[in-house]
Amino acid sequence: MTPDSVPRLARGCRLSEDPSQGWVLLIPEGILRLSGPGPRILQRCDGSRTLGDIVRELGEEFAAGDPARVEADTAAFLERLCERRIIVLE
Repeated sequence: MTPDSVPRLARGCRLSEDPSQGWVLLIPEGILRLSGPGPRILQRCDGSRTLGDIVRELGEEFAAGDPARVEADTAAFLERLCERRIIVLE
C-alpha cells in the first residue's frame, strides 16, 4: 500500500451506525464492531481519496496526534482489512 493507493470497501461490505452497537462494518462473514478512528477511516474509503488524502484529513481532524503515527496506524488498519478482502485498492 502506497500513499497513492485508493482504498474502497469491497463489494458486499458496508459501514453502518447501529443504535445499540455503535459503528459496525457489515461483511459477508458477519459484523465487525468498530471503535476509535476506525469509522472515520472507513468513511473516507470511498474510492475517490488516496491513502495520502485520508491520512492528511485524519491528521487535520486529530491535530493533537503525531502525524507519523496517524499515517502508520491508518495504513496498518487498512492493510489488515485488505488481507481479509474487506478493502480493495484501486
